[in-house]
Amino acid sequence: MNFKKLLGLMLPIILLVVSITACATPVAVAGDINDDLGRTLTFDTVPEKIVSLAPSNTEILFALGLGDNVVGVSDFCNYPEEVNTRSALEDGADGKIARVGNAFAVNIEAITALEPDLVIAFGYNLPAYVEQLEGLGLTVMVLGPESIDDIMADIELVGTIMDVTKTAEELTAQLRADLATITAKTALVSRPTVFCETGYGGGIWTTGSGSFVSNLIMLAGGTDVGVGVSKNNPNVSLEYLVAADSEMIILADAPWVTASDVKARGGAWDNLAAVQNDKIYDIDADIISRNGPRVVEGIMAMLEIIHPDIYAELQN
Repeated sequence: MNFKKLLGLMLPIILLVVSITACATPVAVAGDINDDLGRTLTFDTVPEKIVSLAPSNTEILFALGLGDNVVGVSDFCNYPEEVNTRSALEDGADGKIARVGNAFAVNIEAITALEPDLVIAFGYNLPAYVEQLEGLGLTVMVLGPESIDDIMADIELVGTIMDVTKTAEELTAQLRADLATITAKTALVSRPTVFCETGYGGGIWTTGSGSFVSNLIMLAGGTDVGVGVSKNNPNVSLEYLVAADSEMIILADAPWVTASDVKARGGAWDNLAAVQNDKIYDIDADIISRNGPRVVEGIMAMLEIIHPDIYAELQN
């Protein structure tokens, strides 16, 4: 057989091999990573099935286009709407997302039944259930971002583990750009005093110094009166609020508490500037309390209340 004839017979095979090689992009494997508690985890393969035990974790996964990998979520996970739709499917249905309890009552049996490759928990300290899940052979990563920079790092960490690094970097770059646009507008504005009520009952609850919500208020151009108390026990007295004399009250405990409820409290509450000037506002607690990819939306929600003129300008 001459060379030309041999080449003619082999050429289709060569082209097929080249084609397969070109299409089969190797999947990057994260290897060893540290979660937010500094615990080292090893990933030899990209996880296929994930259980998320916190709304912020779930929102990170969906923002990175990883919704199809999610097989279980906490009872509190409600965004995006796809989470609610898929969790309402019948058991065994294609795309079903199981509800597996919450941080206060994790359903260990339900989680193990899903046979996840990765469970993503939330905590600033190690949740008690983590060791139990790991004892059953599951890989558990704990995320607990306290700052916006931490959120960005966690988004990119998940991107690395799930081999969607480019998507994660594009998302964090956009969030940083949006944040820079906002802070450029709020850097030199007058800053009204803001009391953000997170609960009323058994005390008056607010944000606390260095807390995530307190930082959002600052970035939105306000002065948080909660900076005078510890974020570990942000319970304030009415006397404290009267002394601070907040110009605005933002109700993060809405819709359970309304502006009418605050006005009806009477007594020293009537002495607050925010009450006298009818500057009491509701806000969606989910969007300002979840340390995830909707952080800019949370700042914008604060901005709409604190500096509506800047909010309107940025919307145009």
